[in-house]
Amino acid sequence: MNNEYLPPVLKEFKYYKGEAENGSPFPSDDVRARYWWGERMFASIDDNERLFTDYMKDVKKWKEKLKKDYPNESAQLLKTNNDRQLCVALYIVLLYGKWCPYGSDDFIFDY
Repeated sequence: MNNEYLPPVLKEFKYYKGEAENGSPFPSDDVRARYWWGERMFASIDDNERLFTDYMKDVKKWKEKLKKDYPNESAQLLKTNNDRQLCVALYIVLLYGKWCPYGSDDFIFDY
């Protein structure tokens, strides 16, 4: 990504800061590499503001499900992320679910 233009959505990210596609600062076996890649993919969507709007109702349902089904595991995730960051987290979960449908999505609790 050209550093002359950094999309405003980067302020919502914890890991991706506009690096080139192969510029992850994390080793591939580090869970933060998943977060970095998911955030990079989210940033590449042309209308990510619309995506925030579209995901917001799903985030509300997801938060309730996490509180109900994973109260201990999800507490830190829900406490340290605002709703826009949770939209990105949900996007990452759905993205990995698409490419790794038999894997667990509990990796997101450390986001």
